Amino acid sequence: MRPHVQIANFLQSVRGMQYYFKMADVEFERFKTLLRKHSYLVTQPRMRLFGYLQNHPAYTLKELIHLTKKHDPVTVYRNIDLFEKLGIINRIRLGWNTKIELSDIFQHHHHHMSCVSCGKIFILKDNDIIEQEIAKISQRSKFKPMDHQLEIRGLCHNCYTKK
Repeated sequence: MRPHVQIANFLQSVRGMQYYFKMADVEFERFKTLLRKHSYLVTQPRMRLFGYLQNHPAYTLKELIHLTKKHDPVTVYRNIDLFEKLGIINRIRLGWNTKIELSDIFQHHHHHMSCVSCGKIFILKDNDIIEQEIAKISQRSKFKPMDHQLEIRGLCHNCYTKK
């Protein structure tokens, strides 16, 4: 590869990283503004917990406690409760298990497919047909939806081919 092409590719990747970090900064600012708006302090444990949630599709509470082992588990539990109260996170129910992810305030609305065998979660990106059907069903039922979650449970390719 020619040097000028390598430089152009490098600059393009740097621009992409700058965009990612600018988006992350915007989300952190939105997060801090939301906490302050409700008279809560912006603390290091809250910022760290939010940062972990920003960089992964979903965690169990046990995984979050392990990641934030610098902080007392009680602090993590209290912050998760606060985040849920403020609408920062959603809990994804997977049978008896629950995973936690950022709410639609901080990421695009999406649905999930989850493997009942290994627990892996697959994110279904925006699907206009599903959203239109939910709107039609709600309208026919004279129901005004405030929020919704759609989860498809089954076996992922790896678990399906093992059986």
